[in-house]
Amino acid sequence: MKDPIRVILVDPSEESRLTLLRVISSVPELWLAEVCGSYQGAAKRIAEINPDMALVVMDSDAEQAFSLIQQILQECPNVVVLPASKQHDTSVILRVIRAGAREFLTLPTRPEELLESVNRIITRKTEKPEEVNRGPQIITVTAAAGGVGCTSLAVNLATTLAKAATHETILVDFDLMFGSIDACLDLVTDHTLMGVVQNVDRLDQTLLKRSLTRHSSGLYLLPHPNAMEESAQIDPEALRRVMMMLKASFPTVIIDTSKGLQSSDFLAFEMSDVILLVVQLDLTCLRNTARLLHLFQQYEGLTERIRLVVNRTGAHESEISLKKAEETLQLPVSWQIPNASKSFNTARARGVPLDEVAPGSKAHQAILEIARSLRPFPVLETSKPRKGLFAAFF
Repeated sequence: MKDPIRVILVDPSEESRLTLLRVISSVPELWLAEVCGSYQGAAKRIAEINPDMALVVMDSDAEQAFSLIQQILQECPNVVVLPASKQHDTSVILRVIRAGAREFLTLPTRPEELLESVNRIITRKTEKPEEVNRGPQIITVTAAAGGVGCTSLAVNLATTLAKAATHETILVDFDLMFGSIDACLDLVTDHTLMGVVQNVDRLDQTLLKRSLTRHSSGLYLLPHPNAMEESAQIDPEALRRVMMMLKASFPTVIIDTSKGLQSSDFLAFEMSDVILLVVQLDLTCLRNTARLLHLFQQYEGLTERIRLVVNRTGAHESEISLKKAEETLQLPVSWQIPNASKSFNTARARGVPLDEVAPGSKAHQAILEIARSLRPFPVLETSKPRKGLFAAFF
């Protein structure tokens, strides 16, 4: 599934604005990131959100609309502008084309006509050679068994990344039955994954963020459904659309999976740029991890995205060596987190990140190192587009 085309609609007229909202919502390839009911201030919001396209309806005030179009083209060169109007005035069309617009949309329009116009101009945009590489955006934290520290890593990695002023981070709980990311951060909220899935067709970027809980670290959270029976009601395709919206809205999306290989987990594996596979150096955990890796190996390109994280190193004298673990799993260990069970348990009991309990500890330094390696900027090598790996499971 391709990334949705993020659109900002600028139209002071309520009548035509509502009509266009219905048209845009009926095109699955488009996602409405924002609606501006005035020309004033629209350029600022477009610069902040940086959408793929700004759809500017000119009928309310042609001069103000033209000034806005010029401002967008000058200040936001990566944003494609699509002017629209009920008027078929050749001079107006010529004027906006000369200003730099690539297409002109005549209103009223049908969904297929709008999509054709968007595809023409967005295709030209994506053909530009100066594509900017970036680091991993969707990071999934998983394990082959519960109790190995998967959720603790996800929570602390997410809060660490969220404290950077350059980007926003969201942590999503895919353990739909027994998730605990909200408890780990002492948050109680009515906003859950179920609510976002149910309203996916009505959310723009502003409403989406209002449907999320924000931690004092700056981290956005999307917890599991409140009622256990709601977990079975989540449609995998709707969940995929939610993930595409989150990907369009946040530089970093971190997913904490269940350990039961639910359909949501397979969706996370498929969409991830990096999969942090958490292990402990004991026989049972390594054995189950080897079985999970065997499953992953059946899907082309998946194991290339896996990074092994050994948790609680040094916890037991009888633990298996790192070398033996790498030989058993046939993967190198990317990071080690030394045993700090007491500090992690204290942080979890207080509902705070580790850095508030044991700042500067070896465990905290290890998490900082993982965060530095996975931060979205500066960039890593661009990943190739991927096919749907787990469609057969849905």
